[in-house]
Amino acid sequence: MTLALRLAHGTMGALFALSVVLQFNDPNPVAWIVLYAMAAGAASLVAFGKYACAQILGAIVLVIGIILEIPYIRSRAWQTSFSDLTKEWHMTSDAIVDGREFYALFWIIGWMIAVVITARWAMKKAPSASTD
Repeated sequence: MTLALRLAHGTMGALFALSVVLQFNDPNPVAWIVLYAMAAGAASLVAFGKYACAQILGAIVLVIGIILEIPYIRSRAWQTSFSDLTKEWHMTSDAIVDGREFYALFWIIGWMIAVVITARWAMKKAPSASTD
């Protein structure tokens, strides 16, 4: 795997880990802490070349993220404008909460797709690298 991909996954692992810390003031922190921690772990594993574990954990987070995203899609949470989401730091309305959670899950899902694809590609390219 290229250095750029390792750095990208490492950076995202660090950002997901930072997100874990930021969830402690959330009304429902445990679920978000676990999800962000798992995403941080998957991104970090692929960054450190643990492709088989990264692929499994990334796939688990991906499935969980998709399942959790369904209610937000049904409630049309994406219709909250990005400017409304960033105007205020406190989540004072349900639309803001739903919009932020929708986009957080969207970002997690997108990066977990990258984790799974990157890990699979790296394992095919160097089969000996897949032994964790």
